[in-house]
Amino acid sequence: MRKYREEIEKYIDEHKDEMVEDIKRLCAINSERSEYVEGAPFGDGPRKALVLALDMAEKYGFDITNYDNYAGAIDLNKKAKGLDILAHLDVVPAGEGWSVTNPFEPKVVDGKIYGRGTSDDKGPAVAALYALRAVKELGIPVKKNARLVLGTDEECGSACIKYYYTKEKQAPMTFSPDGEFPVVNIEKGQLQGEFLAVVEDAGDKRLVSIDAGTKVNVVPPKAKAVIEGFTVDEVEKEAKKVTKETGIKFSYDLEPVFEITAMGANA
Repeated sequence: MRKYREEIEKYIDEHKDEMVEDIKRLCAINSERSEYVEGAPFGDGPRKALVLALDMAEKYGFDITNYDNYAGAIDLNKKAKGLDILAHLDVVPAGEGWSVTNPFEPKVVDGKIYGRGTSDDKGPAVAALYALRAVKELGIPVKKNARLVLGTDEECGSACIKYYYTKEKQAPMTFSPDGEFPVVNIEKGQLQGEFLAVVEDAGDKRLVSIDAGTKVNVVPPKAKAVIEGFTVDEVEKEAKKVTKETGIKFSYDLEPVFEITAMGANA
């Protein structure tokens, strides 16, 4: 494939604006998982994103398959299975702190696309589609099929791909454009749990409640805690230490309860 590299890079450069517009169209759909409705196992947003992506691919001349709106597939050709490219079109909740644009109003600023899903994972999904377009439209010979598989529930457990694999066998090789470049070799997994701490003699000082985040797989930008028995001076003294060490900033509300808000960065 090395001898085709210049042709492929030229093709991508010539179609860059079109690719960006396709990414923006997909990212304008709020495809966070919601309640099941008939014909939309993960809610209407993920279904809309899948239908749009498959429509794009069909317009570009690819054979497509919709697996009951759980997942979709885009085939380079009709040859034997060779490569599966796994991407997903669902997103985590938009969260707070959007300053350049609203999360579902994608915008290009200084060569970057801002919006929910631009990097995880609608942007990479469209990039993979355009890689297949380049191979197809340039007539580059390949011995087997490459299939782009689009899931709609990756952020909540990948029930989409589990369903897909009840209908199809895995290809001999698979990769996912959903990580750092060039390669992440095996995500080690995640731990979801509940943690309980008991203080037998708390005295007057105690943590009443703590609240942060929207999903277990999203690092929250903000956390709130309600406390009792502490003075503002005590809290500020400790908060300044943490701010100096981490950059996290704190604010306080004293009424109706003593509530501390910590602001960091989401991920």
